[in-house]
Amino acid sequence: MKVPTGIPGLDGLIEGGFEEGTITLVTGGTGTGKSIFSTQFIYNGAVQYNQNGIYITTEETAKNIKKQTAKFRWDIDTLESEGAMKIIEIEPFDIETLSEKIMEIAGTMNAKRIVIDSVSMFEMYIHDPFKIRKTLFKMLQRIREMNMLCIVTAEIPEESKGLSRFGVIEFMVDSVILLKYLGIAKYKRSLTIRKMRMTDHSSDIHPFEITPAGIEVYSV
Repeated sequence: MKVPTGIPGLDGLIEGGFEEGTITLVTGGTGTGKSIFSTQFIYNGAVQYNQNGIYITTEETAKNIKKQTAKFRWDIDTLESEGAMKIIEIEPFDIETLSEKIMEIAGTMNAKRIVIDSVSMFEMYIHDPFKIRKTLFKMLQRIREMNMLCIVTAEIPEESKGLSRFGVIEFMVDSVILLKYLGIAKYKRSLTIRKMRMTDHSSDIHPFEITPAGIEVYSV
């Protein structure tokens, strides 16, 4: 079953939305729009599709997230007061107990969507590659068991040709969406769907803009 993201121009590229119960990696360099994409996904779920959502941030404070998204007129405070959305700040070393925290909160608010922004902080905190793989796999497996629609973000270091800092998370997810900042082109940002299981998706490079209403993806 497909679940729409509500992001203008995106759902038409992925047969109507994300497959229910899947995990999508949204990755890219600094300033490519990963956090806006993820917040828009959670906000749209609550406002358009009656799907409560959890936004877990490892880098920003809830205050800063609300400040950054205020220009889109997304009323996150009201959604939180209604129990439709919750922003949770965590430290990277909390990853060992994150699965249990997610289960507890998701059950309380009947959440259907979740964002973890970003897993790069976990990768930086855990220096052992084997432990990174094991810990991330365990966390994502618990999310799959809850049948929630999940987005995780990761940052690609400058000049890197990989899809994440240590090249681990992209092999654990069902879908990968790559965001790039072009700078000199007519459209300064682009989106490519690198993989999406169970979906006949577009493989083209699609420009997108951050408009006053959020991200909008354009066809080529």
